[in-house]
Amino acid sequence: MPDNQSSALHHITTEVMSSSVPFHNLIRFLDESLVEHYGDVKEGSLDNIKGSRVETLRGDLYSLESEGQTAVVHEILPPVSAAPIFVCIGLNYRDHAKEAELEVPPNPVVFTKPADALAGPTSDITVPIDARMMDYEAELCVIIGKTGKNIPEDEALSYVLGFTAGNDLSARYWQRPPQSGGQYCFAKSFDGFAPIGPTIVHPSLVTKPLQIQTRVNGELRQNGTTDQMVFTVSQIIAHISRGTTLRKGTIIMTGTPAGIAGKMPGQPWLKNGDVVEVEISQIGRLRNELVFETEN
Repeated sequence: MPDNQSSALHHITTEVMSSSVPFHNLIRFLDESLVEHYGDVKEGSLDNIKGSRVETLRGDLYSLESEGQTAVVHEILPPVSAAPIFVCIGLNYRDHAKEAELEVPPNPVVFTKPADALAGPTSDITVPIDARMMDYEAELCVIIGKTGKNIPEDEALSYVLGFTAGNDLSARYWQRPPQSGGQYCFAKSFDGFAPIGPTIVHPSLVTKPLQIQTRVNGELRQNGTTDQMVFTVSQIIAHISRGTTLRKGTIIMTGTPAGIAGKMPGQPWLKNGDVVEVEISQIGRLRNELVFETEN
């Protein structure tokens, strides 16, 4: 199933390009009066979204159009208000599989996160007492724009609303044997363990591989590009929709490059007060501080 000759994203524009798109970089935000809007951010403003003035859009997430007005961004919200589920792909970068000392599988490794894992691009992330050995995973995320089942690979990209950035936060204690029984889900499913944002880039604008990076307290930890993915976005969508309804609003986390804390010398797990930044070119940067719960 892997296609080593094709970029995971390079061919998107040939399949979904249109002369008129509803947005370029979509955000969901509160204005200075704390009124919620959708807005369209200019690419040159991705580093300074808060406080900038953006064009506002009317409609719901799946049918947006300009309303001919602007507003100042006071607070950036998650780009989607809710997701039915996160479908996640493991071992989808060869360098990450190598650092994990695992073979690249013949088909995507699939696990899920629940709806309440959703968090915003600047939210503080509460880490419960039971979540130990905390780690980060920078990931390109796919937002599904319409419901489908048994989606052919050559039609898969027509189901994509856009792409955003995500951090697949993971409590490795619950991922490793003997606690896990070989399962990933519980380690990654705590509330708030899937911050995403800040924008959703329209797929027609992604014409080259995207750079994906993680920094912890300013230190670069992960630095990859999406053309290093083993399975393309189309292959992933086709696979996870086999006999399975893929609901509109589902978020697919497509895997992480090398550089996770669990495979660094000394295993520098995330600590209370650490700030984790995940940045993907053309999308922008998440910046989340971890707040560890303490026993009373």
